[in-house]
Formats: sequence, C-alpha cells, structure tokens
Amino acid sequence: MKFLICNGSLTPNEESNTYTLCEMVKLGFEKLGHDCDIVTLRDLDYEGSTKDLPDELQPVIQKMFSIDGLIFATPIWWGGHSCYIQSVIERMDFIDSWSIDAGYKPFYGKVFGDIVSGTGDGFQHIHGNCYNFASMLGFTVPPTCNIESAAQGRDKILTDEETIGMVKSFVTNMTVWAKALQDAQVDKAGRHGVAFELPESITEGKRIPRKKGQKAKNKK
Repeated sequence: MKFLICNGSLTPNEESNTYTLCEMVKLGFEKLGHDCDIVTLRDLDYEGSTKDLPDELQPVIQKMFSIDGLIFATPIWWGGHSCYIQSVIERMDFIDSWSIDAGYKPFYGKVFGDIVSGTGDGFQHIHGNCYNFASMLGFTVPPTCNIESAAQGRDKILTDEETIGMVKSFVTNMTVWAKALQDAQVDKAGRHGVAFELPESITEGKRIPRKKGQKAKNKK
C-alpha cells in the first residue's frame, strides 16, 4: 500500500521536529512493507487558491487519488496547524465542491491521519480541524491515527518512548484499516460515497415493520 505525508513545517527539514516525526512514520510504514513518500510543502512553489492550478502543488494533489492513506504533519502555531497545512486544505476545497456536484467522493475508501509536533492543548484543536476536513472529503479516520510528540530536538524525539509508541500504533492502525477498506472494495463506492445498498425502507423513507410479537420501545 502507498501513503503520502504532507509535511507542513515552517523550518528546513534538517532543523524540523515535525520532519523528524515524518521520517519515523515513513520508516515504520517501510518496515511493514509499504511505500511512503514525504512532501515538504515549504519547498514547493505554489499558489494559495481554492482551485486546481498548474503549479508544483498540483501533482501532489493528483497523487492523493492513487494512494491508500494521506497524512498531514504540522507543528503547533498559536494553538493551530501551520499555514502550509491550511494552504493544502484550501487547495483541496475544489475536490469537495466537485464531489457535491458529481455525487461521488473520490477519497472514499482511503485513510487519514495527522502528526503534530509540540506541547500544550493545541494538538487537540488541530486533530479536530484536520479530522473534520478529512471526514467531509470521504476519508476514513482510524482510531489512534494521531501523533502528538512533546519531545523537542531530533535526538530526543528519536529516543522518546512515548513518541515511539505512538508511531508504532499509528502505522499499524493506518495499514490495518487501509487493508480492510481495500478488501471491502469500498473504493468502488457509489453516489455520495455510500459503499453498500441501504434497505429500501430507509432509502424511500418508509417505516420498517416490527416483527411479530416485538414491542415498540418507549421514548424517554
């Protein structure tokens, strides 16, 4: 399986705590026999827009359609994610608009996770924003597919037991859920990303008749 990490750090890779975490996750995927690429957004020349533009971010966006899992990586800036992650969210807006018009979610059947470097409660806010965005586009967010590493400095991050444990859980759950979705063939989902046919009584708004002898539950 193939995974893509969008590194939203504002600092060069050799100085970035976030990039160190990206490398750890990439190595974890590779040890499990999967492919993982890291794209450092600050190194790209692209426009901030809500449209698909012919710049250096366009091939990254296009690559998202052929992978099994997408990951956002960011430091905490004033309680939120970095401007680079926000720029990718805004550039992917056209996909959400297209899916509404087309009645099809192209990211259905793919998994999403995020990596946060830094301390404080900002990571909870970042997870919430990223997960909401990913879910609206059709991604599946598996449990504990989030990393929040308080360790600072490459040497400390690489040896921090808590961070290492989160990386192991992250890559394991991302791959297990990606494989489960692949086996269920939910990437071939129909209109509005619905993978399976709903019962006729639901789709047509009819009441489901109770079985003989079944009592209605009291509403409280």
